[in-house]
Amino acid sequence: MKNLIKIKSSLGIIATTLLMTIGVACSDDILDQNNNNATSTANFGTSVEQVESAINGAFHPITGTFFWGRIVHTGAMLRSDEFNVFPFGSNTAMSTFQGNPGDRWATEPWQELYKSIARCNNIIINVTEEGISDTTTRENLVGQAYFLRAFDYWYLANLYGNVPLITDLPDLDNLLVKQVNTDAVWKQIISDLEMAESMLPENWTGDNLGRPTSGAATALKGKSYLFMKEYGLAATALNSLVGKYSLLPAAQFGDNFTTTNENNSESVFELQFLGQDTFVWGSDIPGTGSMGNFHIDYAPPSKSPDRSHVVNPWLKDLFEANGDTARRNETLVYDYPGATGYGGVAFATDMVDDIIAANDAGVEPIFSRKYSGMDLGERDAVDFLGTNVGNNWRIIRYADVLLMLAEALNEDGSTAEAIPHFDEVRDRAGLSLIADTNPTISQADMRQAIIEERAMELAGEGHRFFDLVRWGLADDYMGATSLHGAHPKSLSGGSFENGKHELIWIPNSERDANPTLDQNPGYE
Repeated sequence: MKNLIKIKSSLGIIATTLLMTIGVACSDDILDQNNNNATSTANFGTSVEQVESAINGAFHPITGTFFWGRIVHTGAMLRSDEFNVFPFGSNTAMSTFQGNPGDRWATEPWQELYKSIARCNNIIINVTEEGISDTTTRENLVGQAYFLRAFDYWYLANLYGNVPLITDLPDLDNLLVKQVNTDAVWKQIISDLEMAESMLPENWTGDNLGRPTSGAATALKGKSYLFMKEYGLAATALNSLVGKYSLLPAAQFGDNFTTTNENNSESVFELQFLGQDTFVWGSDIPGTGSMGNFHIDYAPPSKSPDRSHVVNPWLKDLFEANGDTARRNETLVYDYPGATGYGGVAFATDMVDDIIAANDAGVEPIFSRKYSGMDLGERDAVDFLGTNVGNNWRIIRYADVLLMLAEALNEDGSTAEAIPHFDEVRDRAGLSLIADTNPTISQADMRQAIIEERAMELAGEGHRFFDLVRWGLADDYMGATSLHGAHPKSLSGGSFENGKHELIWIPNSERDANPTLDQNPGYE
C-alpha cells in the first residue's frame, strides 16, 4: 500500500477535479483545448485503475501534513495529560488549552477531512456495476471509500462536535450546509462502517497490504459504539475480532511504531507513510506530503523546531509501579538503565541538550520515543521537519481492540468475561494477571485497571485525550487542579475548562464562508 497510496497517487489525485469540472467560455480558440490526460465526470468509474487512483486521492489529505502528517498532533493529540508542552506561540495554543478561534490549527484538519469526504462521496455515488461489472472488485474499491468516510467523520465528531453531514455531491444551489447533532453523525459512521464490513476483504496482499479491511471496519465500529456508550453492541463487534489478529511478542513491541514490520499481525489499521525527498509543506500535490512531519511534535525539545514537550512523570511512575520495562523502554526515554536516544547512542550523551532544557524549566527530563524518529538513525540523519520519517501510524492495534472489548464487557456488567482479554495484553508485557491476583475484581476496580492499562499500552498513540473526555475525567486530570499533583500543562500555565475544551473551535474562516455554522461553547 505504500506504493499504491503514496507513490501511485502520483498518477493523479482526480476526485476533486471530477467534482468541479467547469467549462469556461473564451473567444480565443487557442485557449479552448481538450486535456486528453484528464478524467471527466462522464467517464469516471469505468476502470479499476482510475478508481484506485481516486481512492488514493481520498487518502492523501488524511496522511498529508495538514492532518495526520502533522497538524492534528500539534493541536488535538498533544492536549492530553501525557504531554507537558513547551509553549511556542500560536503553534501550541490549542495543545495547552489557550487557543481561540483566531488562532491556528483548527482550520486545516477541518478542510482536509471534508476534502477527503468529498472524494469518498464521489466514489460511493459514481462507481457502479455499469462501470465496473465484477462485484468483488467493485465492492473492494467502494468499501474503502465507505471506511474512509466513516474515519473522517469519526474525527470530525470527536474534534469539533456538531458538524455538517455531507454524503452527496456538491449542490451549487445549497452550499451553506448546516450542522447536525452528533447523534446523526454517529449514525452515519455506523452505517458507513457496516457497508465497509460487507464490501471489504479480510486481508489484502502485495502492494495492497495496508488498505482498510473488513476487520478494520469492525474495529472502528466497535470503537464507535464504545464512544456512544452502547456497550453491548461494542462488545459484540469487538468480540468478533478475537483470534483474527495476534499480539507481537514483548521483544517486538517496538515494531508497532517503527518502520520495521509494518502492517504486522497486531495491526488492524494503520495510515501509510513514506519518507520522501519531494516536500511541499501541506500541499495536496501528488507525490508529496505523505511523510512523518509529526516528528516535529514527538521529537525531544532540541530536535524540534517547535520545542516539543516533556512527558509528565505520572506516566513514568505508572510504568515503574507495574514493573513494566518492556513497554516503557519503547514508549519513553529517560535515565533508566540502558536508555538510548537517536541511533542507539546513550541517553545522557545523545540527549544532553534536552536534559538541560528540561532541568532549566524545572521539569523531569522524560521524553517520547514513539514516533520520534529515534529508530531511523543518529539525530543528524533525521530531518528536523521529519521529511525522511516514514513510520506508518498505527491507528488501531489488536491490543487496543482487546482493551476496548474488556471495557465494553465490564461496563455491560460482564466483568468476569472481560478479564481474559485484559490479561492477554498484560501477559504480553510480562505483568501479573488479574485472573491470578484478583479473579473476583469489582466492576469499579476493573474500570480503573483498564484506564491505567490503556495509559501504558497506548501512550503517545493519540488515544488518551479522547479517552479522558469520554470517561468524564479530562477536568479531573487537566483542570485548574490535577489529580496528578503537578499540573500536566505547567510549562504553559494552561488548563482544561469543562464544557469548552472537550472540543476545539469551529474555524473562523469556515464560519465566515458559511454563516449558518454555530461556534462551539466557550469560544464565542
